[in-house]
Amino acid sequence: MRFPLFDLGVDEALQGGASWSPGRNKVHVMAKPAAELARIIHGFDECARQRPAELLHSTVQLVGDRSWLTDADLEAACRHLSRVRYAPFLMLFDRIEGGETMALSGGTRNCAAQDFRLAILDALFGHFERLPVYDALPHMTLDTRGCGRPGRLLDQPIAWLVEEFALVESVEGETRHIEWGRWRLRED
Repeated sequence: MRFPLFDLGVDEALQGGASWSPGRNKVHVMAKPAAELARIIHGFDECARQRPAELLHSTVQLVGDRSWLTDADLEAACRHLSRVRYAPFLMLFDRIEGGETMALSGGTRNCAAQDFRLAILDALFGHFERLPVYDALPHMTLDTRGCGRPGRLLDQPIAWLVEEFALVESVEGETRHIEWGRWRLRED
């Protein structure tokens, strides 16, 4: 899925002569599993050990990076995200996909999560005219250095009820998150 209001992807932007600077703090809307489940996932052989379990998350949407996002932008995003109404939903991952990165995935089984992402996009477009392109299939990155390792099906799926989401700044090189806001999912 790609909306016309998205910015170019990194590869497309670089081909057009735009500059992209890795090493900047990225801001995401994300869903995090409970601490106990995060510790279980962190125990998988495919999971990077240099990052603490509490940083594991599933990104709903990348908002941008702090080279251009101001505090005022993030405060506006928080106001818009606080208005999101969506019922809690089940997130299910049944495999680890290998390759360049290692990631938990449920393939196309997470329809409610994809629908939730549309609600998040609708809220964010209340402030932002454009957003970075982001993968529409829910996943949880375990290790960014997959080194071509193969994936595998899980013996037992990983599932949790997503009951809240957060706007989080990921601090580059410091393995920590700065939470800008957190909201409970509810239908009303």
